Amino acid sequence: MTNQITPDKKDSREKFIELFRLFENTLNGQKDYVGHTIKKTAIQRLSADVDFPTRRNENWKYTNVAELLQVQYQQPKLVDITIADISPFLFEGLDAYLLVFVNGKYNKVLSSKDGLSNKIMVQDISAGLQEDGLTKATVSEYLNKWASKEKDPFIVLNTAFAQNGIFIYVPDGLVVDRPVHILNIAFTKDEASVISPQKIIVVGENSKLTIIETYHYINYPQQTYFTNTVSQLVLKRNAVVEHYRIQDEGENAFFINNTKVEQMRDSTYSSYVVDLGGKLVRNNLSSILKDSGTTTNFYGIYVGMDKQHIDNQTFIDHAYPNCNSNELYKGILTDNAKGVFNGKIMVRPDAQKTNAFQKNHSLVLSKNASMNSKPQLEIFADDVKCSHGATIGQLNQEALYYMRSRGLSKKEAISVLKQAFLTEITELIKIDPVREKVQQMIVDKFKQLPETNNELLN
Repeated sequence: MTNQITPDKKDSREKFIELFRLFENTLNGQKDYVGHTIKKTAIQRLSADVDFPTRRNENWKYTNVAELLQVQYQQPKLVDITIADISPFLFEGLDAYLLVFVNGKYNKVLSSKDGLSNKIMVQDISAGLQEDGLTKATVSEYLNKWASKEKDPFIVLNTAFAQNGIFIYVPDGLVVDRPVHILNIAFTKDEASVISPQKIIVVGENSKLTIIETYHYINYPQQTYFTNTVSQLVLKRNAVVEHYRIQDEGENAFFINNTKVEQMRDSTYSSYVVDLGGKLVRNNLSSILKDSGTTTNFYGIYVGMDKQHIDNQTFIDHAYPNCNSNELYKGILTDNAKGVFNGKIMVRPDAQKTNAFQKNHSLVLSKNASMNSKPQLEIFADDVKCSHGATIGQLNQEALYYMRSRGLSKKEAISVLKQAFLTEITELIKIDPVREKVQQMIVDKFKQLPETNNELLN
C-alpha cells in the first residue's frame, strides 16, 4: 500500500498529519506499543503548537523552507539494493564497522558489523523500547523530550516518522578499535519521500568512538525527496568522539540535519562536516557543555553551485569554567548558490577561564552567488579568551597569474586554488581514506563547474 496524499490546499502541517494517519492505518496491532504513543504525541504537537518556520524567524531569516513544504510526500518504500550498489560510497582501504540505512531503515543484510556486538551495543530503537533495560530508559528519555517539549518542528517531525532509528552504546573504558561507518542511502525512484534517520549514541566514561556518517543517493539525481535526520550524542566523563558527517545528496534533495551533543566533564567532541550535495541544506549543530574541562571542535566545508542553498547554524553553550571550543567553517559558492553561516557561542557567568574561537571564511566566485555570515559571541564572564570573525572574498588574482605562468590552464589554476583554500580543514581529517575520499569528492565537484562560472575572475 502506498501512503500518499493527493495535492490539495492543506497547509504544511496538515499534509504531514494526514500522511501520519495513512501510516497508522497500516500498523494493525502495533498501534499500542510505547514507541507509537511517542509518535502520536509528536504529531499532535505538530498539529497543536509547533509550526514550521518562515523568514520572519530570526534563525531562518536567510533560509526559506516554503518549497520544501509544498511537496506532497509519502513514506519511503522498501527497496532492494546490493553490495555492488553501495560500494561506490565506501572508503577504499578503510577497515570499519558498517551500518547501512536505506531510505532511513536499517538494512542488516548490507551491514557488516562482525565483532562489533561483542564490544558495544547496537540496537534498533523500536525493538529496544519494548524491552526493559538501558536502551528503553535512555531512548525513552530523548524521544519523549523531542515529542513533548522540542520547539524545532523538524525534530518533532522526525520523532513522528522515524521507523528504524538506531541506539548505540559504548560501555565505560572501551576504545572502539575501528570507526563505525553509518551509510545512509536514498533510493526514491517514482515518488517524493520523507526519509527520517534517527540516531542516539551514548559513549561511556573514558571511552573513545569514531563515527563516519555519510549521506548519498542512488540513480535518480533529479528526484525530489526530503531527508530529515536527527542525531543525539552523549559523551560521559573523559569520553572522546570524532564525528565525520559527509553529505552528497541528489540535486533536488532537501536535507535538514539536527545534531545535538551533550558533553560531560573532561570530554572531547570533534565534528567534521562536509556538504556537497542537496538543493536546500540546513545543518543545526549544538553542543551543551555540562561540566568543566571539555573541548569542542566544529569544522565544516561547504561547496555550492547552480541554485544550491547551504545553511550552517551552530551553537556552543559554555556554562562551566575551564572549557575550550574551536570552530572553523570554510566554503565556496558559485553560479546562483547561496550560503549561510550563523555561529553562536554563549559564555555564561560561571564559565571563567573559557577559551572560545570561531571563524567563517567564504569564497564567492560569481555575481549571483551570495553568502550571509553572522558569527556571534555572547559573553557574561570576564576571565575568558574569545574571538570571532568572518571573511567573504574572491580568489587572489596574483596567485591565479602565478599558477598560469607555471603552465596551468585558467580552469586548472582556479581548481588548484579552490582546493588549497579548503586544505586547512581537509588536513584536519585524521583518517587517511576518509580525507582522500573527501578530497576526491571536492575535485569531482569542481569539475562540474564550467570555466565561465568564475565571472569575477574574467
